[in-house]
Amino acid sequence: MTDRRRALAKRLYEYLEKGRINVSHEGKLPSERDMAAALGVTRPLLRQAIAVLEAFGLLEIRDRQGIFMQQHELPEIVFPGDWPPSMMLEIFQVRMMIEPEAARTVAENHTAEDIRKIGDSIQQMAAIIESKREDMESLLAKWNRIFHAQIMAATKNQFLCRIYETVSQAYETASTSLVFRREELRFDEIFSEHRRIFEAIEKGNGDLAAEIVLEHMQASVKRASDNLVSSGFRI
Repeated sequence: MTDRRRALAKRLYEYLEKGRINVSHEGKLPSERDMAAALGVTRPLLRQAIAVLEAFGLLEIRDRQGIFMQQHELPEIVFPGDWPPSMMLEIFQVRMMIEPEAARTVAENHTAEDIRKIGDSIQQMAAIIESKREDMESLLAKWNRIFHAQIMAATKNQFLCRIYETVSQAYETASTSLVFRREELRFDEIFSEHRRIFEAIEKGNGDLAAEIVLEHMQASVKRASDNLVSSGFRI
């Protein structure tokens, strides 16, 4: 989530919370045009903010009816970008709830194109590690995100993908405050975990894929916990 999109989503949330945007008794919000005017933004930007609040389960877009609040009183939420690094461990808990089952689903229902895309991520990571480039940390982080996102996309479940996008953005934001020394990154170890996940999915072994993803998440929690402690955080 970009800073601009997050800021606008927060402003829309605050307007709704403080009653600066009128909501009907049925929970219906004003038209996009009226809300965009109230916020002083374009309608395309407003739609991005609405999408963020929809992902949090606060708003619902109903075909040919409009935009509705899911409940009369907005719960307190914390936006991605406002989350401290110590919350990474809670984010991992959520990932452990959804990613193993996603891998199981993909292993049992993948297409050749799914395997090609996920396998390409593995090949990209292998080539980056072998190259020992100066910017390999950022490149591996990029392909790590792509690898996990491609597994989620291969589930063909758009709602699950939207949930995962929120979780992933929260993780990326929290992790930017951590500073890993190069020797702590364990490139080969992490790559090996990713490759085992891919191999299980490719073989169509759903139980094994789910098991390896869970092991990968647990190992990632250990790596993150060690870094948090070394960075001075209490966990």
